This record gives sequence, structure tokens and C-alpha cells, in this order.
Amino acid sequence: MNISVVVPVYQHWNLTEKLFKGLAGQTLPQDQWEVLMVDNGSDHVPAAEELPSFVKLLHCAKPGSYAARNVALDHARGELLVFTDADCCPCPNWLSHLWQTYLESDKRSLIAGGIEVARLEAGRHTLVELYDMALGLSQARYVKNGYAVTANLAIPRQIFAEIGKFDESRFSGGDREICLRAKSEGFPMLYQPAALVQHPARQRWSELVAKVKRIKGGKIRSGTLKERTISALRTYMPPVWACLSIIKNRRFSVLQKLGILWVQISLWGVEMVEVTCLLLGKQPERK
Repeated sequence: MNISVVVPVYQHWNLTEKLFKGLAGQTLPQDQWEVLMVDNGSDHVPAAEELPSFVKLLHCAKPGSYAARNVALDHARGELLVFTDADCCPCPNWLSHLWQTYLESDKRSLIAGGIEVARLEAGRHTLVELYDMALGLSQARYVKNGYAVTANLAIPRQIFAEIGKFDESRFSGGDREICLRAKSEGFPMLYQPAALVQHPARQRWSELVAKVKRIKGGKIRSGTLKERTISALRTYMPPVWACLSIIKNRRFSVLQKLGILWVQISLWGVEMVEVTCLLLGKQPERK
């Protein structure tokens, strides 16, 4: 088996239709890859026979998407482990581009694929969607900083054998942690934007708030004391970089930019409140 696609799922089985459709349309022959869907304690889980024939259903009782991914690593048969999310839609050449990049490399490099945050349904964009499209999941920028997100990340099996699995203590940030850990052990990262997945833009304010709280929980409660201290201090600093990025973005009109800036400032307030609560002992929220 060349590739094992790993997808953790928590309460989002209703969002997997586009994922399965995208996987079914892959140009890489289906006998070269498998899909491991790992349920992480959802209230409703489809029966195995309700899933596409190329899907194997696994279960992980320990809360956390990184714990779920580690369960998949114990069952995966692929030489290259490819990670994405349950609500993503991979483009037809996604796996073929990742596999070709892997074959042309030294086979000891992580591979980050491109991510496009977009509205996957017809209709008018909400202000929250515009914000997510402007600032959500900037994979190219992440790669410049030495890491990538597991919405589109491929890691050779050999790297896991040498550096270990994901940090299961994290509800967020485990993708960044393992990428930087691999980098420190001498495993570089390649960026292949043609290996594209589409990620749905969040539509509701509550979804953005949930994301912010999850990310802040991962940063404040995990990592070294220095890392957690820096993350806390940065939270209380005005989001100047994000605001400048919004202002310079040519995709949006002036009116749209003003709305996106309002969302950003409002989220900053949420971040400060959440970090303060975490520092006072609140338990981090999971996805």
C-alpha cells in the first residue's frame, strides 16, 4: 500500500460527503491507497457498511484528534501517511501530487499540500466566511515558519518510526509540534501547493469562537513554560499583523475589509478572555 489517508472525526460525520466524493474521484488508482476514518467519541457513528468501500472505520476512546491519529498509525499499511479533516474536499490530483512529490524527494521529508479556504455551498458569503477566507489556514505562511496543519499534511512512515507519534496531550497545535520536532531531528519540509484540498470557510460566529478557544487551550496548556508564556503575552498584544494583512488584501472591497477588521478585533477580545480563564485554571476545550 502506497498511501494511508488518516481522518479523525468528532461529531462531524454529517460533513464527510464532500470528503468521500473527492476521494472517490482521485486520479491515483484506488488499489494504491486506503482511508482510515477514526471516530473520536461521536454521539452518532455510521455503520461500517454505510461508508464507501475504500474506508476502514476505527475508534479512539481517548479524547483528542491527535490521539485519534495515533490510533490510525497503528493500523495504517501505507508507506506515506496523509492527513486531512472530515470537512475537507480534496481535488482530483491530490494524492497523485503528494505521491509524486514523495517519490522525487529523499523520502525523508514532510510534505505540506495547499489549502484553499472557500465557501463550498452556493449562496452569499457571510461576514464570518469572509474573515475565514482572509485569514484562515494560510498553509504557505505556516510552511515558511517550519510547520503545516493536518488539514493537508503527508509524513513518511519512517519519520514516525524515528521521532515518535503525535503528542496526545494536546487538543490543538499537535501538527505544529510534530513538524517542528521533525525539523529539529533533521527532517525537512516540502511544499506542494498543487496537492490541493478545499477547506470550508466557517459561516457562524460561534464556529470562530470555538476555534479560537481550542487553539488557545492548546497553546496555553501544552509545550514548554517559555512557549506557553510567549503565547500568553502575544495574546494581549493588538493583532497588528492580522489587521495589516486584511487591509492589504486585494480580494475584498473596502466595506468588506471594514467588516473583516471588526471580526478580527472582536475575536481578539475573545482570545484575551479565554487566555485569562485558562491561566486561572479553566480546562481547555476540544474540537
